[in-house]
Amino acid sequence: MIYLVGIFVAISSLVAAVLHLHQEAAHFWDFVAFACVSGGTIAVALMTFPWQYRRTIFAAIGSLFFPRGIQEGDAVQVCMEYFRVMSTGSRMWDQPTRTMSDEILRDGAELLTLGFKREKIHEILEERIYQSFERSQKIANAFRSLAKYPPAFGLAGTVLGLVTLMRKVSAGADAKQTGFMMAIALMATFYGLLTANLLVAPIGENLAKTAVAQRKSAEIALQTVLLLADKASLLEAQEVLNSYVSKNERIDVIGIATSEAA
Repeated sequence: MIYLVGIFVAISSLVAAVLHLHQEAAHFWDFVAFACVSGGTIAVALMTFPWQYRRTIFAAIGSLFFPRGIQEGDAVQVCMEYFRVMSTGSRMWDQPTRTMSDEILRDGAELLTLGFKREKIHEILEERIYQSFERSQKIANAFRSLAKYPPAFGLAGTVLGLVTLMRKVSAGADAKQTGFMMAIALMATFYGLLTANLLVAPIGENLAKTAVAQRKSAEIALQTVLLLADKASLLEAQEVLNSYVSKNERIDVIGIATSEAA
């Protein structure tokens, strides 16, 4: 949602600038510029993206518009509820798996049910967190690398426009026509800069930030599973999990238990 707000603010600023310059929106449209920048950028993405992770790529892009992650404080709440349920002897956790932390909680319940030892559970789940984070980082880095290409394709579009302009000048174009064609030629550079700095690069940075947050939540989930494997008490689990969040986000299971008993 924050990503959409940022896009809205940027577009609003551009519209305000255009209106301030007493220009029409049609003056900023050029098919050649659009074709050069969009076609070139898509071509590079097809050639360089790790498409073996295509489901993860599309899911990551979708998360920009429909965030799936949760805050660390909420993650601790979910993990404490998981601990409360699982510590009663239940080995079933049927909550939907929308994030990596959800998957770790589900897989942890399965491994505990199968009787795996603590060390092996730690090894398996830690590796799954690492591999998931690596995939997310590869996708984020792919977008970061892609961001350097739109300006280059914009420059190529500008060169095409300038070649056409020089031909018109040599054919006797007047100053008015020359200025108009120069403005059109520069639109490709404009499109390239916007595509790189308003669309592609921010997507990469956002995905990288989300990957780090997802890993942190998954680590909280892993610690919860290990506490269950150690047969820790509810109070011990609370204190360990509270270490992952700031003081004002810490939870109090005693308070929760009291309110439930009332």
